[in-house]
Amino acid sequence: MRPKILIIEDDQTMREGIAIVLQKTGYRIRTAEDGHIGAQLFREQQPDLVISDLKLPGKSGMHLLQEFQAQAPDLPFILISAFGTIDLAVNALKLGARDFIAKPFSIDELKSKVAHIFAEQAPTTTRAELAGAGFHGLVGSSDQMKTLIKQVKKMAAVDSPVLITGESGTGKELIARAIHQESDRRKNQLLAINCSALTDTLLESELFGHEQGAFTGAVRQHKGIFEQADGGTILLDEIGDISPQLQVKLPRVLQDQSFQRVGGTKQISVDVRILAATNRDLQEAMEQKQFREDLFFRLNVLPLAIPALRNRVEDIPELVRYFIQQRRQQPGYKPPKIDSATMQKLGEYNWPGNIRELENFLERLLVFNEGDTITADQVYFEPAYRKPLANQGKLTEVLEQTEQDMIREALNWAGGIKQKAARKLAIKTSTLYYKMEKYDLFKEFGSKGQNGLEDQ
Repeated sequence: MRPKILIIEDDQTMREGIAIVLQKTGYRIRTAEDGHIGAQLFREQQPDLVISDLKLPGKSGMHLLQEFQAQAPDLPFILISAFGTIDLAVNALKLGARDFIAKPFSIDELKSKVAHIFAEQAPTTTRAELAGAGFHGLVGSSDQMKTLIKQVKKMAAVDSPVLITGESGTGKELIARAIHQESDRRKNQLLAINCSALTDTLLESELFGHEQGAFTGAVRQHKGIFEQADGGTILLDEIGDISPQLQVKLPRVLQDQSFQRVGGTKQISVDVRILAATNRDLQEAMEQKQFREDLFFRLNVLPLAIPALRNRVEDIPELVRYFIQQRRQQPGYKPPKIDSATMQKLGEYNWPGNIRELENFLERLLVFNEGDTITADQVYFEPAYRKPLANQGKLTEVLEQTEQDMIREALNWAGGIKQKAARKLAIKTSTLYYKMEKYDLFKEFGSKGQNGLEDQ
């Protein structure tokens, strides 16, 4: 049975956007534009998860949280809040909210949080039934993934800080959650914070908390995630983008596990495990005096590098099957087959956006595919997203690569019809044939007919 999600949001564009994305992912969705309707649908539908904005007409998100928790204490509740009300949203965790997301947020972040909630609730046997679900959602059986999983298990057994590095889209947060779930701290919270998404004042408040009146808008005392995660784990995501001011404060906090709230004088001690993640080269940032060495060495006790997808292409078939399997939760959906030529073409692409790009690309293929098989001619990558040539490449090589990309783009636009593609390129059909032979493109887009006529 597919999980039911109730979305309560007064902004129509955001409400419909969240609904469409989660529905495509495989969940059953009901929406409400105000607190009263949300409360009514909650009683009627008994959802498995509620996603609610904080400020709503009728009843506020905080009011709904308390009301729903009184009726269903184990109900997961995600609160959405604007930057100016983050302190109120964080306080909601005390009342039973499972998580909160600050506006503006990415769809990937929301999907990830929803998936983690249902993964934690699902029985082990149910999770194992998901094809390729792997180790805490880490999909792949390449040597790189096997090594990575071994490292995760070893690092989970100790309490030392871990610095997780890797390109965007490689799954750094998923790795952090795997470390937490394998550790002795798994019964307590893992709280993640994006260090690049908040201003200095808000980030310091979110990390360490603040006292009432500490700054404009601090209408009440607020506990930061260091206090909230006491006994658990903190993920400092995008740590490479943290401000110089906070880079000065963090090393002492990491060493002593003690701090003062903003505007406070009391020294507060906690017991937390620190995980940090970044897609920046911190060694280079240190050389450029953009990242403090003392902070780097506090975080880099256990370094963990996540391989890019292009470096473990043998995992692509498993990832493809896994993402397709997730869509099978939708009623009446019959997943198409993917032939070997298509899979080979997916493996030849550079994937600069890594696993996130692969997932989004497959989503588009599955939405627009009308047959029972996805074939290689349906797989097309925009030239702008192809792997760039090295700077030291010769001019002729760059020009030839550009020419190939333009021809491929025209042929895809023309559905493989060479005469139509030649007209788009403003060249003769015979010239197009010559170029296609030169770049060995007939294997990809079909051969010439007799006497140079089109095979259609």
